[in-house]
Amino acid sequence: MTERSAAERARRRPVRRSAPPAPAWRRFLLPGLLAVATVGFLVVYFSPLLGVRSVQVEGNQGLDSEKVLQAAEVTEGTPMLRVDPAKIRENLRALPKIADSQTVLDWPSTVRIQVTERVPAAYFRATDGVRLLDVAGVPFETVAAPPPGVPELRAPKAAADDPTTRAALSVLVALPVPVRAEVRAVVAEGPDDLKLELTEGRSVDWGPLKETARKAQILPPLLTRPGKVYDVTTPALPTVA
Repeated sequence: MTERSAAERARRRPVRRSAPPAPAWRRFLLPGLLAVATVGFLVVYFSPLLGVRSVQVEGNQGLDSEKVLQAAEVTEGTPMLRVDPAKIRENLRALPKIADSQTVLDWPSTVRIQVTERVPAAYFRATDGVRLLDVAGVPFETVAAPPPGVPELRAPKAAADDPTTRAALSVLVALPVPVRAEVRAVVAEGPDDLKLELTEGRSVDWGPLKETARKAQILPPLLTRPGKVYDVTTPALPTVA
């Protein structure tokens, strides 16, 4: 009885047929696609077919475009994929007048270099000429004469890492634009000993950098009063003499 039941179950069990073999072209499809992608990448990465045809400099005002191109070191014909914006930015740091830069790849063949130039916030008379400083205190250019409208920094030295330089420029930045236009010089013996020389023989005793925002706020109405010396060292008790 048991053997018969087993035989019957075997006859009733469905017969599984093996799947037909896949077409030959399917076995070669994936390797073929990978090979095409690899060849395409190699062509784009190494071949000048998609290479640099034009390099454009934007944003420069006083800096010659040719100097920027030379410093950037982007060679025409270089494959676009091999242009390194970070490397270009590092190269352009060799030009002191450039505060920052950004490189944009304009496919298929144009590289755009956008530069931000340093703007003179003050000048410093050095032994080799007049040095222009930006708001961070970075000396970026030496000129024969100070540019119009730029105040002088009179300090023991001028450097971005110098506390006195930073303090003096912080005061200039904090001033309202109309007042800043009247400043002829910032006299800084130290970060806590600051003074402004204005037009018409007037001066401002600023004192320490502390409470600079408050001092900059009260100075404009104070300057409407007749006088020669305006003292805001203690902004709660400003005086005019």
